[in-house]
Amino acid sequence: MTIEDLVKEGKIRHFQATEAEIKRSLEIAHRDLAQAQKLFQEKSLDWCFVVAYNAVLQTSRAYMFSQGYRPREKDGHKAVGIISEKEACFFR
Repeated sequence: MTIEDLVKEGKIRHFQATEAEIKRSLEIAHRDLAQAQKLFQEKSLDWCFVVAYNAVLQTSRAYMFSQGYRPREKDGHKAVGIISEKEACFFR
């Protein structure tokens, strides 16, 4: 699956993000990663996973934004996952 396949299927769309939007996603990722580390130390592993997942999601969204794409609202986390998994094929 290519980037254009994802655009045609409506999973992502072209998007010109501002620097502030990219920075905000990264700030959320940093915040959530710090929280996940605390939860891990507290042995709250189920919540640690949830918060760590969001950190990865926000980091991947920031990367997508920087490349000129944005996931659609419906099932956006799936598109971000596809992009994250295949990014070497798409953006190099």
